Amino acid sequence: MTVSDVEHIMEEWAPRWIAWERDNVGLQVGDRTAQVRRILVCLDVTEEVVSEAVSMKADLVISHHPLLFRPASSITSSDPIGRMILRLARHGIAVYSAHTNLDFTRDGVSITLARILGLQNIRFLSPLKGLLAKIAVFVPEQSVSKLLDAMATAGAGIIGEYSHCSFQINGHGTFLGSERSHPAVGAKGKLESANEVRLEMILPRTKVPAVTVALKSAHPYEEVAYDIYHLDNESAEFGMGAIGELKSALPLKSFLALVRKALRAEGLRMSGDPSARVKTIAVCGGSGSDLIAEAVRARADAFVTADVRYHSFHDAGSLALIDAGHWETEHPVLDVVRSRLAAACTDRREKVHILVTRHKTSTIHFS
Repeated sequence: MTVSDVEHIMEEWAPRWIAWERDNVGLQVGDRTAQVRRILVCLDVTEEVVSEAVSMKADLVISHHPLLFRPASSITSSDPIGRMILRLARHGIAVYSAHTNLDFTRDGVSITLARILGLQNIRFLSPLKGLLAKIAVFVPEQSVSKLLDAMATAGAGIIGEYSHCSFQINGHGTFLGSERSHPAVGAKGKLESANEVRLEMILPRTKVPAVTVALKSAHPYEEVAYDIYHLDNESAEFGMGAIGELKSALPLKSFLALVRKALRAEGLRMSGDPSARVKTIAVCGGSGSDLIAEAVRARADAFVTADVRYHSFHDAGSLALIDAGHWETEHPVLDVVRSRLAAACTDRREKVHILVTRHKTSTIHFS
């Protein structure tokens, strides 16, 4: 297995095109063709994590937070980032980061947080919009299956757990080829009519170029008629935060104890009445203050997130707002990353040793 293979596995789950534009995700250090036999998974690439990777002879570090977030003006041993990059390079260790794309994907950071807190009926708190397009093409009846398969292979027609999704309408197409044409049906210079199918498929906007190429390659006509529409649908697969329900309502005080234990939190910052009962819980791993209004609109009783500013507690109103810590709300996803990679390696019959770092990379402590 190569670094490139691991990239593909990660991005089938958490594609980089869903990440924020200002984010820096993907391969940050290393050679895509290098072989991978040992992987270390972490939230942050720190000097302790680099030492751990060197000690275990890792070939690849997969981090949540990017090692390189902003463009570097230099890579030298005089600063911590430069020292880590130089050491990683000397030992042939690559670094791959999945940040907001791992936050936004199904079974990513927030969905994992919801599960570890025991929520049921989990769904995205704020589904992403504007990620999809629809492509419609007109094709002879006898070529529909071939064209559908080519477009599906290129990335069209995926809805949730289903692939090759399409809608088809029968109709008649007309065309009159010039003397320079080479029609697949009928003869040039003659008005022709053919039984055709309007084939429609949904696809990610980023897949439009690849699907269009596949469409034109598989289509029998010399000139292909097709339409592309940008959609504002909510995504079923990608979103910010998560919301669900506890099996039964709890006093807020009891729920806080559950949060501390589940997330290994030294302490919590919170607002709300400790005696109030909570059942509908919103969560967002990491910095989720921007979703407070979404949690209120969703009628959540409590919202678990991190990095909450002073005035945000006021904005929450009657919503119980719980700041459980950035590392605390994100570290549960590391075991999910390890498990998904291990399952993919097993499917590929690849022997890869995958470990989650033993270091708590947060530097924040309560005294």
